[in-house]
Amino acid sequence: MTRNSSFLVTVLLLAALFIAPAAAGDVMEKIETGEIIVIPSVDNYNPDLSGSRVINQITQGETFVHSRYVWPFTSQIDVTLTWDEHVGDLELSVYKPDGAFVGHYTDLYDSSVKDGVINVDIKTSSGFLPMGDWELEVYGREVFGSSVSYSLL
Repeated sequence: MTRNSSFLVTVLLLAALFIAPAAAGDVMEKIETGEIIVIPSVDNYNPDLSGSRVINQITQGETFVHSRYVWPFTSQIDVTLTWDEHVGDLELSVYKPDGAFVGHYTDLYDSSVKDGVINVDIKTSSGFLPMGDWELEVYGREVFGSSVSYSLL
């Protein structure tokens, strides 16, 4: 290798050492600041899935807050709230680990009929979801009778 080639290789290696960390920093910034997107879930709700299901009772005007831990490098979570639509109407609010409000969802968000299911996918416009405890708030908007049973998966 000639002296000029060695010099060029050294310059390229040094440039790579300084440029790569800067580019990685830009990627991390995009991951952390990606916009949260909530869309109706494309999968069909399967009540037989066990997962991390929560079953509870709620009365009119009552609110229960549930926590869902999102692990590092998670790009999407599926949240499904179900209840008997004939005995009440529930709502779901979602909050990021830093407490920032993501959105409020009703029975008609994921379909054109009241079916007692709110089934949404939460993801980002780029990268991964913020890791930590996400809050899923269930609100008893309208309950006929003393209470309505619901399931949160």
